[in-house]
Amino acid sequence: MNTVIAEVPPTSATTTRPLVEIDRLVVRYGWGDDACHAVNGISLDIRPGEIVGLAGESGCGKSTIANSIMQILRLPGHVAGGSIRFKGQELLGMKPEDLRRFRWRNVSLVFQSAMNSLNPVTRVGDQFVDMFQAHEKVKKGEALERAGDLLELVGIDRKRLRAYPHELSGGMRQRVIIAMALALRPELLLMDEPTTALDVVVQREILDQIKELQAELGFAVLFITHDLSLLVELSDRIAIMYAGDVVELATAAELFNRPLHPYTAGLMSSFPPLTGERTVMTGIPGTPPDLRNLPTGCTFHPRCPVATAACSTDVPLLRRIEGDRLAACHLAGEVS
Repeated sequence: MNTVIAEVPPTSATTTRPLVEIDRLVVRYGWGDDACHAVNGISLDIRPGEIVGLAGESGCGKSTIANSIMQILRLPGHVAGGSIRFKGQELLGMKPEDLRRFRWRNVSLVFQSAMNSLNPVTRVGDQFVDMFQAHEKVKKGEALERAGDLLELVGIDRKRLRAYPHELSGGMRQRVIIAMALALRPELLLMDEPTTALDVVVQREILDQIKELQAELGFAVLFITHDLSLLVELSDRIAIMYAGDVVELATAAELFNRPLHPYTAGLMSSFPPLTGERTVMTGIPGTPPDLRNLPTGCTFHPRCPVATAACSTDVPLLRRIEGDRLAACHLAGEVS
């Protein structure tokens, strides 16, 4: 298969330099003809203090991007091309000791189902102490004091430092993980499906908490989820991924009001509106493609309701459609 290299998204009108610049990133799982093409040359930037949403169906490469930024891909996963820069510094090929300092201090990650990653036989406070002492020369008493402040920051009584994880609710454990991720005041917080296992009420509380913390502390966020309805409320910009490619990039309002790519339109029609007239839920027919054997042309064309003959042979590049809006579709703008 020929790797599809998307065009680099245009620079925003703002003069602020991007915090993170992902340039034509290619990630594979395995080698040779049997390799899984997880990320196919995407380009994306994240600006200081910005919340960028990353949405798409399971297996489209969202988590792989977060793991690539943190440089925690496990073999046979590997970066096969491209660049990832943080404040202008190349991350790919960084020395292990430099990476250890970079992680959690500059960029931290809240893993998918992270609330289950707490050590079940260690008190919450001791887990904070272990984390602090792994990165700083700090005494246990000072570490516990700082941990208590962090718990209060996310709405948990500092007395819970003495609790074991099983003594906390799912929402509280998720808040503990977020507090840990913010402990060293990173400039970027990667959140991979942070609310998937929570009920809708707790989910709303967590999202409101993230927005409040982001406004107070000023960190940027890459929020990864398959639930586009969450991102519309939370994000400044949203990137839509399909089969390892970014197929649309726009502000949340633009995406909600008029999606330009048929896949985005399908995602938008997959969740019901809370107000207005009743609408028929159509969704997206079929299933995502096998990443080891992607379709020719546009990878979405076998499922696309408006595909033409050209879509099965010609690869659409991510390009500017209007303003700063980007879409990878031969018929972009004709699907609303």
